[in-house]
Amino acid sequence: MARKSRKITPAVEPVVEAAPLQIFPTAIYARLSVENSGKSENVDVIANQIEICKSYIADRPYLSLVDTYIDNGHTGTVFDRPEFNRLMTDIKSGRIKCLVVRDLSRFGRDYIETGTYLERIFPQIGLRFIAIKENYDNFDTDGSNESLMIPLQNMINALYSKDISRKVSTALKAQMEQGTFQKRNLPYGYRWNEEHTNMVIDEETASYVRLIFQRKIEGWSMPMILDELDRLGAPNTELRKRQNGTRTGDGCSCKGWHKSTVYGILTNPHYVGDTVLGRSMVAIYKGIKSHNVKDKDEWIVFPNTHEAIISREDFQKVQDIMNAASEARQTKMQKSEEIRATLINLFDGKIFCADCGKRMYFHRKKVDKRKDGGWYAFYECSTYVGRRYEHCTAHYIRQDRLERDVLAAIQLQVKAALDYDKLLDKLRGSEGEKNIRDKQNALITSLNLKLSGVSKKRTRLYEDFAEGILDEEEYTFAKKS
Repeated sequence: MARKSRKITPAVEPVVEAAPLQIFPTAIYARLSVENSGKSENVDVIANQIEICKSYIADRPYLSLVDTYIDNGHTGTVFDRPEFNRLMTDIKSGRIKCLVVRDLSRFGRDYIETGTYLERIFPQIGLRFIAIKENYDNFDTDGSNESLMIPLQNMINALYSKDISRKVSTALKAQMEQGTFQKRNLPYGYRWNEEHTNMVIDEETASYVRLIFQRKIEGWSMPMILDELDRLGAPNTELRKRQNGTRTGDGCSCKGWHKSTVYGILTNPHYVGDTVLGRSMVAIYKGIKSHNVKDKDEWIVFPNTHEAIISREDFQKVQDIMNAASEARQTKMQKSEEIRATLINLFDGKIFCADCGKRMYFHRKKVDKRKDGGWYAFYECSTYVGRRYEHCTAHYIRQDRLERDVLAAIQLQVKAALDYDKLLDKLRGSEGEKNIRDKQNALITSLNLKLSGVSKKRTRLYEDFAEGILDEEEYTFAKKS
């Protein structure tokens, strides 16, 4: 007997109002490792990234651009970037619900940390993340081959970054040894000549360099020198770079002077007329972060390459003063080394100020009033203590009190966990637990039957399509239904 046709006659569907379109407050993030691209004056890479993202957003009515975040001159191998930190603050506050980048490498090149954001942090906070070049939208991922390629792409970005680091480090080292390397940022007090071939004295700031050295020779402390520079209105190093155009952007508040800046000037041999290369080192491909090379034998020195601001005699006087102070400090610390070693910072990197959010400094201090020379440790707000142009109130807590409070909190959590286990023991085997278990088992059975029925229907539909009972349009409609 011939099979009867089971062609489906589409029913008249009721008119259903469309659900309101969800609008995502969207941010664009752009990044470039080398400030202002460093490639060609005719190509603005940052602007190109932003334009691609804006064009993408304009074609999608469910995306509403709120803000643009730009880290110009920041490597992708670390995530501690000014604009990225501002972006994460806005995401956590709920101001941003969707993030668009041109490609994954602009977001980051550390595949482990990038993967942590994409696979754990963003899904947990409900952020929509879109990488245009990879055609990746975390709201559309379903375990397909395209979504599975994202971790591999992150790893490729990391390997690419390490390969570039190796090539650049090798090339720069060769240039330094040959004497052909040209510094990108000149020391404070110098500027390029008109031909941009050598450094010459910048008289507007060289006087402040001379003042710093003279005050140090006279025995002034660092805080006294800093106050003097602020009183005179001396432009600090970052502000000066923006004044002469060697650095752009608004990533720096450029407020006043800091201790590390003055220390860097006082220890810089460039001021006696020598070009010294290799004082700092960074090698991503070796896993070496930026740090100062303390061993002077590893420096590459070219003597008398430019005009000196400080005489060699005055420079050596300052080095002798600072070395003597350092040795005295080390001797003092060695005497109390055993006692200080007993005061261990159990909460290293975990204590933060509740008001400004900055890290709390860990200090060890001798009790002056005690004849037995007792010591104690305490935590203090780093902003209040050491940040000259950021303000916070005094925060102080002794380590022994903090340890007691933390221990009490842990004991409370343990007690709650034990009480919870007792409650579960009482519930196990009870009539209430049995009813819940039976209800869930019944639900599982019902869902399995429904899944089986759907599978059978799909199989029959395909058989009808293969035998010609349903054409392609009817098969597609019925399969979708």
